[in-house]
Amino acid sequence: MKLLVHAFWAALAAFVLGLCLGCTLIRHFGGLYFTGLVLAGAALICVLLWTRHAVRRIAPAKPAPTEAAKNSARQFLWSCIFFALISSGFGLAVSSFIWYGSDFIRTFGVIFWGAITCVAIFPVRRDAKRLSDSVPSQTGRD
Repeated sequence: MKLLVHAFWAALAAFVLGLCLGCTLIRHFGGLYFTGLVLAGAALICVLLWTRHAVRRIAPAKPAPTEAAKNSARQFLWSCIFFALISSGFGLAVSSFIWYGSDFIRTFGVIFWGAITCVAIFPVRRDAKRLSDSVPSQTGRD
């Protein structure tokens, strides 16, 4: 469950990054949107690094983790990165929709990227479950 929270924080930071990037490129280069872009980018990098730290804490190097745990950890981290990329695309589509209005193409873009973002939750959830199943319990409780 903790791993999913990390992935959703990364997705939220990426969505805000995409929203601010779209507003910066479409209307204004400077001021509030640029500050939001820098802060959201810093937040995204911090969350992804913290997620990497949490995954390494779950699947430690010593005692030697199994190959399945290594692969599951790597797959989960890549799923988080791609989930963040998809969320930033959704943020770009929303900013375009806000600034240019609701014509068919922009409405379709928001619906498309929203649906893709919702679908991208399932691989992240699956990879988090695989990671938690592949790592033996350190507390002895199951």
